[in-house]
Amino acid sequence: MRAVHFVRSRQEVRELAYWLALVAYDLRDRSLNNRIYLLYIIAFFAVWIFITLTFFASGGALLLRLLDPLDPLHAAVLIELVFLSAWCVHGFWQAARRSPVVFSEADEALICQMPVERRGVVLRWLLMPWLKSAVPFWLLAILLSFSVAENSIPGVMDTGRLLEYAGYGLRAWLAVLPLHLAFFALQWAVGVWRLRKDAVRRWLVWLVAPASLLLFAFLLAVSWSHSGLPALWAGFGKALLYPLRAGFAAGQFGGPLLAGWLTALAALAAMTALSAGFNLSRAAQETRVFEQIQSAYKYGFGSYAEQLRIQQRLVGRRRPSNLPAAAGAGILLWKDVLQSQRTLRLGGLFLWARVMLIMFVFPLLPDPGSRTLAVGFWAAQVAQAAVLRLRGDLAHWTLFGQLPIVRRKLLLAELGLPYLLVLLVSLGGLISGSLLFRKPLEGLLLLSVGMAASAAGMAAFDVIRRARSDLLMAGSAPDLSAAGVLLSLAAAGLPWLVYILAPGLLGLVLAFLLSLGLGALAFHLAVRALGRIAAD
Repeated sequence: MRAVHFVRSRQEVRELAYWLALVAYDLRDRSLNNRIYLLYIIAFFAVWIFITLTFFASGGALLLRLLDPLDPLHAAVLIELVFLSAWCVHGFWQAARRSPVVFSEADEALICQMPVERRGVVLRWLLMPWLKSAVPFWLLAILLSFSVAENSIPGVMDTGRLLEYAGYGLRAWLAVLPLHLAFFALQWAVGVWRLRKDAVRRWLVWLVAPASLLLFAFLLAVSWSHSGLPALWAGFGKALLYPLRAGFAAGQFGGPLLAGWLTALAALAAMTALSAGFNLSRAAQETRVFEQIQSAYKYGFGSYAEQLRIQQRLVGRRRPSNLPAAAGAGILLWKDVLQSQRTLRLGGLFLWARVMLIMFVFPLLPDPGSRTLAVGFWAAQVAQAAVLRLRGDLAHWTLFGQLPIVRRKLLLAELGLPYLLVLLVSLGGLISGSLLFRKPLEGLLLLSVGMAASAAGMAAFDVIRRARSDLLMAGSAPDLSAAGVLLSLAAAGLPWLVYILAPGLLGLVLAFLLSLGLGALAFHLAVRALGRIAAD
């Protein structure tokens, strides 16, 4: 365990050095000036966080009065519990599908293959993930306690009552601290039980997720009102919420705090008991790639992390026995459909939601200036959406570059599906906004056909022209640059400016033809750039 502690402590020091480097503090500098600078950093951020939370406390007090005018304390407990419940349900779901104890590739070789005490490893790995997940809930609890203080303390809040005001925050933090630790330990208990010894209890995911949803739905009902519940169940729920509610209220706090810590210690004891037969090797197999993705995101390699994430989601999926697509370039369209289906997640829908939202509110914009600005924002989103799949395929240049398909058809198949999706989402948002707000569609309904093509073509040209064959062979495709975004804005904005300067049918026809011409030009430039890479 001394060796385990040595390895883990070095990881924690590196994690701390990473966050301190953001404020230009070097852990390796042992000078007096550097130590004084550390004290200054701690004092500065403590005061800054306190001032920021007090600034938002007045708005929080208004929200609490809106939720429950008679008892804002009830509303504060409910808000904290809603966020805790959502986080717990997600945490239990993840723990039932993947080990919560995350090991790197080095950990797999140094620790997971050694005869170490499983309980000690799990407990030693608990501290840093718990702190990183607990900080948002601590800040939320302090903010809600300041909001409760705004409603509870009579008179004007001045510097003379600063300690009383801060006391509310301290009590709320002390109440949430053991409660969050108990929930976090229970999540890890589920995860280590799933991988005990040589068995993998995959059925836990179908038991834990519904059970956690029912439990926290019951706690939410009790926290808001228990009048419709039997006395026994209402008393049980109030006992669970007793430490949290006491932390937001003024009065005796020793008993609730002790109850909260007893609950946390019981959860830790259960997790420790279940981790006796924890399979470290299998946990390392499940989390090695996940740790690489986290490290890549942390150090700014977002493209590499996204590629790893997609590859991990595709591993182990059932492959179709036949491909319902035509030979040649049509196979790429089916590949895009299949890949999108298997890698679909909520975060990937935000880009398409922004495209639709911009077009949805477009009919409400009053003047040409604001509409021109909206077209610019829309073109920037279209450029990003158009090259998502293209960048992924360029990163697999060893396969993509050897496809026996004509470059023009190859690029047309790459951009075809994103263009159709952009067009459908944009027209859907524009038509629904026009019908809802009873505003005329004007010319954008027709112009968007060519403007989307020109913006997508310019974005593809920017990505391809900046690509290098040696980097593509290593799996690194360039991101869309600022110049590419500007090219997309210019290609989509010129037809719109022509339509504004020459309104009417003639201006609409000229702008439409110009948008189609710019789209064809952008596509031609992208095909030539792709040929240059193939020649290299």
